[in-house]
Amino acid sequence: MKTKFQWRVWLLLGALLASFTLAGGCNQTKEVAKETELTVEVAAAQNQFIARSAHYVGKLRGANEAPVTPKLSGRVTQILVKPGDRVTAGQTLVILDSSGLQAALKQAEAMVASTRAQMASNQLQLENARINYERMQQLHQAGAIADNALEAARLQYETLASGAVEASVASAEAARLSLQDQLNNCNLTAPISGMVGSITVSLGETASPQSPVAVVSDTSRLQVEVLVSETDVNFIKTGSKVNVYITSLSSQPFAARVISVDPMADLLKRNFTVQVELDKTQPMMRPGMFAEVVLATEQAENALCVPVEAVIARGDKSVVYTVDTDNRARPLEVKTGISNDRLIQITAGLEPGTQVIVKGNTLVSDGTLVKVAAGEGKV
Repeated sequence: MKTKFQWRVWLLLGALLASFTLAGGCNQTKEVAKETELTVEVAAAQNQFIARSAHYVGKLRGANEAPVTPKLSGRVTQILVKPGDRVTAGQTLVILDSSGLQAALKQAEAMVASTRAQMASNQLQLENARINYERMQQLHQAGAIADNALEAARLQYETLASGAVEASVASAEAARLSLQDQLNNCNLTAPISGMVGSITVSLGETASPQSPVAVVSDTSRLQVEVLVSETDVNFIKTGSKVNVYITSLSSQPFAARVISVDPMADLLKRNFTVQVELDKTQPMMRPGMFAEVVLATEQAENALCVPVEAVIARGDKSVVYTVDTDNRARPLEVKTGISNDRLIQITAGLEPGTQVIVKGNTLVSDGTLVKVAAGEGKV
């Protein structure tokens, strides 16, 4: 017969065994509950047109830009315009000190006047010498004068007719014209009509022929010049339409077209210069603003495409995730081709119409239980 103590021991052991059994059952329940569905979004692979775009940054510039460079050194005495002013061709922008040239010009003008007076006097002397020489010839033929007298008359006439005085006049006139030209060059004028882009001198500074004092830009037509890599240049054709983004003005692109593609690369940068011209200009567009040019390069018709976010890099391989009939994610290795900021071409490994995970694919692995969100995405 069991004692009361033995019954207590057996009851305690039973309680412990029941608790372990219940605990094990709870753990098994928890383990089953661990696998939850991961909500994902999918899109179907579709055949469509795709083009790759290349982005290059440049600066707005006028279709014609002309530096205003002095032809002689001189102190700046007047600046008649400021950056942003509209000017016409021939309008004076900057004036250099001309006091020394004006004094020299007066001397040159006096020299011209003096030589012209000498030329007038020489003409009178030449006419008298001609008459005297003709008379001496007649006298010499009559035997009335000696040979040396005739020779003296001839020398006097030929000396006055040599043109030396005329040459002096021409030289004095050339000196005057040179000084007048230098004086005119003290007025630095706009070579073209347009907007003053910059002024690089101040009053009192000395302008030099080695450095422009201003730049005038024809802003009626605006261009962007970019340097394009050798991998993209062969896809760019003159006349192609492109988009230009000027983020300081708008988030929307401005329409433009390619107007030139350099056939040779820059010797230093080994890139090719491409010039793009905007279809329309707007008052707020200013030369010097940064602009991003989006150029279409590679393209393909009827290409099998998926959203670019559907493709995940796994080392040197590309993978997309599909959903099987048991709602589990399954990876597929694919080969890719052309891509842009929205789509990527699949050249192998996927069939048209296949649904691929586009959101949540970075969180799944092979066999992950998924739930496809309502409203499947479209390419």
